[in-house]
Amino acid sequence: MTVKQVETLDRLVQTAVAAGEGPDLIQTSGPAQTLQYSNNGNLLPLDAYIDKYGWRDKMLPWALEAGQVNGKLYSLPGNFETLSIYFNPATLDEHGWKPPTTLAEFEDICADAKAKGLVPVGAGNADWKPSTEWHVTWVWNAFAGPQAIYEALNGDRKWTDPVFVDAIALLKSWFDKGWYGGSTDAYFTNQFTTIYQQLAAGKVALIANGSWTFTEITPFFGDKAGNDATWDWAPLPSLREGVAAGVQPLSIGAATSLNKASKHPDQAAAVLDFFLTNPKRQLACLANTGLAPTALHFSDSDFPADTDPRIKRQYTQLSAGKNIGYTTWTFWPSKSDTYIYEEMEKVLVGKVSPKDYCAGLDTLFAEELAAGSRPPVPSPSGP
Repeated sequence: MTVKQVETLDRLVQTAVAAGEGPDLIQTSGPAQTLQYSNNGNLLPLDAYIDKYGWRDKMLPWALEAGQVNGKLYSLPGNFETLSIYFNPATLDEHGWKPPTTLAEFEDICADAKAKGLVPVGAGNADWKPSTEWHVTWVWNAFAGPQAIYEALNGDRKWTDPVFVDAIALLKSWFDKGWYGGSTDAYFTNQFTTIYQQLAAGKVALIANGSWTFTEITPFFGDKAGNDATWDWAPLPSLREGVAAGVQPLSIGAATSLNKASKHPDQAAAVLDFFLTNPKRQLACLANTGLAPTALHFSDSDFPADTDPRIKRQYTQLSAGKNIGYTTWTFWPSKSDTYIYEEMEKVLVGKVSPKDYCAGLDTLFAEELAAGSRPPVPSPSGP
């Protein structure tokens, strides 16, 4: 048996598809990678199967919109996640804190935690450099707001707009105060395992992280970890008046499309429908493996009885499709996305100003937008 790395498999699939071969169903890491296939003419539209399989009734409206290119559906999302605030309830109770819903509440917790010798926000990018964009994503969504981001992603607003610059300046100020990771220097060396251990031990007040935390955090809490600690999550707080609390930046970690070279497109589409559009099947997988489900309408009866109630609460809220925002790694073009986390490191250490950072992004993004490299962007939904 030969084991291939995921990156190698992706390249092999790309090469095969370009040669008119490859698998019937093409799975990518999300809309941005799918766009490369559709722009190259490698995919068959899925529109003929929308009514046949009732996808409009099964799937959340934005899920179909996020797979459309030039008015045609080319992919279905394989999963969806969001960003939230994670915390140890015992730690919050001990210090008289509650999950923050406003900028003032968030900053009050951070200031108090810092004064008491705690790390206000557990964070670090030693394990995964792109994790820096998680923090950019949440301040843009909770400060600028989804509508402003939607306008900028469509070229109707500049990334140099004060709502984006001021959000980056706000994030930088938190690092300067030592609220993130304990210090800016520590942020670059902190590992996720250490952060979760500190949260369980009551040494970290909050963590701003994604739904993938559900599977990562469990080993550090409870009997198996040798403690009686628990964890929970809360929606992101609002960081500016006029932006509703609880925005849910949308992350699509996978997408599936139909290869134009498929000799059995109808059968392949049937397989796609079978695996991705059954709520009970998707949620059973979530309960048993922690893998994020695809974007379907979920009801309470769809969840297995043994589903972790914290996970159920998140996907029930996400399934409601309200106050949906945008993650940078899902809806920004690839070069702009890389710029966001790589150049943000320079902002954090004072080598680049928030204004210049946003100006650089604006220039690069305009080029990629003009070249047709921006992934599909669903319309924002109100709170």
